[in-house]
Amino acid sequence: MDKLASSQKRTVFQYLFTFLALIALSAIIIACVVAFRSVSGVYFDLPTLFSAGFLIVVLLGVNYIVLRSYNRGDAVSSVFVFSVLLVTVVSSIVCLHFDYAYAVPLSFLALLLGMDFHKKSAIVTHFTTIMIVAVCIVLFSYESEAILFSELSLLIMVLVVNTVCGILLITMIGRYSSRLKVLFTSSFIVFVSGLIGFMSAAALGGDPDIMQMITVGVSIMAGGAISIFAYFCMTPIFERVFNLNTGLRLVELCSFNQPLLKELEEKAPGTFNHSLTVSNIAERAAYAIGEDPRLAKAAALYHDIGKIENPEFFTENQIDGYNPHDDLIPEVSVKMITRHTEAGAKILTSKGFPKEIISAAVEHHGDSPVGYFYHKAQNITEGTLEEKGYTYVGPKPQTKINAIIMIADICEAATRSVRPSTREELVELVDKLVRQKMSEKQFDECPITMAELTAVKGAVVNTLMGVHHERISYNFGNKK
Repeated sequence: MDKLASSQKRTVFQYLFTFLALIALSAIIIACVVAFRSVSGVYFDLPTLFSAGFLIVVLLGVNYIVLRSYNRGDAVSSVFVFSVLLVTVVSSIVCLHFDYAYAVPLSFLALLLGMDFHKKSAIVTHFTTIMIVAVCIVLFSYESEAILFSELSLLIMVLVVNTVCGILLITMIGRYSSRLKVLFTSSFIVFVSGLIGFMSAAALGGDPDIMQMITVGVSIMAGGAISIFAYFCMTPIFERVFNLNTGLRLVELCSFNQPLLKELEEKAPGTFNHSLTVSNIAERAAYAIGEDPRLAKAAALYHDIGKIENPEFFTENQIDGYNPHDDLIPEVSVKMITRHTEAGAKILTSKGFPKEIISAAVEHHGDSPVGYFYHKAQNITEGTLEEKGYTYVGPKPQTKINAIIMIADICEAATRSVRPSTREELVELVDKLVRQKMSEKQFDECPITMAELTAVKGAVVNTLMGVHHERISYNFGNKK
């Protein structure tokens, strides 16, 4: 009962804090409008400000509910989304203040959320931003001269064009698209949006005015160009602050110039080489089942990073023939081996790595038993030992990529010791290892299917055949 009551209190506190945060966000937006309008000598009455603020809170609240429905309502994701929304809205208010209403940079939010967020959530947030900017446009028309119908039509048209432009950016640019693809695709969409604005100005502006048509078209293009420029400039900041795993960040993490990879190569060269092979396997396997290969490669490179704390306790780093486990009892050996998953998570967390890479370091062994030391301990206790104390702490893989890394890890390690001489032997070994993990129920908590496991096994075999291919035997004897 105490736990239930405590959980209910936390839930109530969470919702109360969220509600207050949304009110504060709405107040910031209204305050920006009031500040800019007061410079022009325009002052609002309280009912107008209250109505506008209430409408913005409702829009933000609906957006938050949608985020929660798609499991994107956690604290970090919510702060990230609403921070991007606030930056976009405030930028639009600045444009409105300086009479550049047609150049509002609404594509910035679509680019940033589309590249590193759930697409449906990103589209809903984009709609929310458009509606909030519409409220700001109404506030900027407060106590101003009567707005012509043609001007109002153009403003509505600009919002509609930006809405469509944002949806296209979110749907057409993949989460891990390259920088060139983002640049060319977004530039093309912005250019087409400007042409649509150019033609719409003639249709909605009454008598065709070539200068007005050019102004609207060029302004829409300028707003899009500013959004693209801001995206490339601000993405690294958002990546660091919110630990986002965008394609650009993953490319950086896979660079061998990363200090952590250099440290791994220096302190645990065997583990470093093992991680390189595992990353190649994971990349190819992820591609085979439609997962992101760059995330798989980056996660695999760092999956054993915890071994830098005590590298000599792992076989691949024992180059002088000395094995410290010979001087330890099995219980201590198991602890030294299994703690590298938790140690890796702590190191990656302290360095600000994305949570997807941290989870791979924790989950790539699941709660599998450490068979060698378990059997060694059994021999000492004459077979009366329980397996529970000789397993990894888990959890089991929660994602397909972490399941891939588990398979790649155990298969790479096994082939280094068994050295299958033919493809048939390698296929049999990989199949045996995957069936072993299935019998241990290691894949029960991730959504990987049997068909995908078959594809992963094929990718593992193909990659390892390339690594362990036969080589020509060179004769270094003296020539006669």
